[in-house]
Amino acid sequence: MRTAAPSPLHDRVLAGAGPGARMLDVGCGAGELLARAAADDLVVSGVDAERRALAAAERLVPGAVLTLGDAHDLPCDDGVFDLVTLVQVLEHLANPLLALREACRVCAPGGAVRATVWGRPDECDATAVGAALAPLTGAAPPRPDRPGPDRSGTGAPPLTDPDRLAKLAGLAGLTVREIAVLRVPVHHPDPDDLVAGVLASGPGRHAARAAGPGAVREAVLRGLEPYRHGPGYRLVDTVRVLDAGPARGTQAPGRT
Repeated sequence: MRTAAPSPLHDRVLAGAGPGARMLDVGCGAGELLARAAADDLVVSGVDAERRALAAAERLVPGAVLTLGDAHDLPCDDGVFDLVTLVQVLEHLANPLLALREACRVCAPGGAVRATVWGRPDECDATAVGAALAPLTGAAPPRPDRPGPDRSGTGAPPLTDPDRLAKLAGLAGLTVREIAVLRVPVHHPDPDDLVAGVLASGPGRHAARAAGPGAVREAVLRGLEPYRHGPGYRLVDTVRVLDAGPARGTQAPGRT
């Protein structure tokens, strides 16, 4: 198993989860968080809707229990995990409330559900990635010049609004302990690493299906030219971290 790279986001999401804690990563992708958790001696499981992502996670974390599944209907029994994580997943789901309810359902009494969301577009350099991919998928590009809880003027505020995130957590049966704000630097040593990271993400996979990996590479390198830092790229993003637990308990995750 490859050693996971240091990550302040992973540090915050895994904080307090000791050796032997049972962890489920919902939307685990290629398994980077699982690798870090396994290195900390957690007992790790992952669910993802993409077979290709699960295959990559299996190569990275051979000991993980990996299952093809939907965040809205987790293929897991009730109350079996000490820590349930959803890292940059909720904003890509049709029904984030249902996903949080499912996370609450499979979380053990006294366990923790930790979900992360991006900050507003004006708080995140990663907005440039979305803007680069938008022409490939027909999506409206992010508008960094229009921050606020409701950029369209209609509908519910986005999950970047901490009040809405807290409300959804409450409706899901969770007690909110904290919504932390992190500034997370991201360094890509070369263009290949940058493009690989984009293609491993949900929006990147969607754009690749629509226009092909070559078009994604061209669009991303063109759009992120202002973020060149030597031979690579450096971006800094704001992430909000929901730390909550099932309303029936408040014990910290992990086993002693």
